[in-house]
Parts: sequence; C-alpha cells; structure tokens
Amino acid sequence: MIQVRGVTYRVERTEPHVYVVVRLLDDVEMGAFRTLPGLRIHPRDCDIDQFRDVVRAALRSARTSAVMHVAPVLPPEDEAPAPQRSPSSMPPRTASA
Repeated sequence: MIQVRGVTYRVERTEPHVYVVVRLLDDVEMGAFRTLPGLRIHPRDCDIDQFRDVVRAALRSARTSAVMHVAPVLPPEDEAPAPQRSPSSMPPRTASA
C-alpha cells in the first residue's frame, strides 16, 4: 500500500516484474507498470502525471512486491569473501614422515 496526494493505492504483482496499481477508494485499476527490461508505465483512464507519481512512490518505497522474499545476505563490499572450506568434517590429513 502506498499513499500519494492523500489517496491510497494497492500495488499488486501479477507476474515477475509486472505490477498493477489499484485505487483503494473505489477499487479501480489505475494502470500497470513493468520494471524489467526497462521501466514501462501503462496508465488506464487516468492522468499520466498522476500515475507516474504513484509508480515513482511505489518504486522509492520498495512496494513493488506482494510476495515476501528472504533478503539475501551479502558480504560487505570492503571485505574479501571467506575462504572455502573442505566439505569433510574431518581435519585434512598430513603426510607422516
């Protein structure tokens, strides 16, 4: 849910990278937008500037997915990744002399 100029909208994900915007006041579909391969907006029976503001607010507030995804854990950019360990739980064997 997002609010733009005092009006609340619901952003529904219909397929990967495709979203529909519905005005909650009267449950009217305002249009749709696609985020990949590039941003494309398709207003339906509304002012394009108003719809652009709604899409911009949805993207800025990260309200572009109704599906909860686990956020990936990424290493900090300034640290090197941890060295790979042997798949065995036993310590590596050393050659005896």
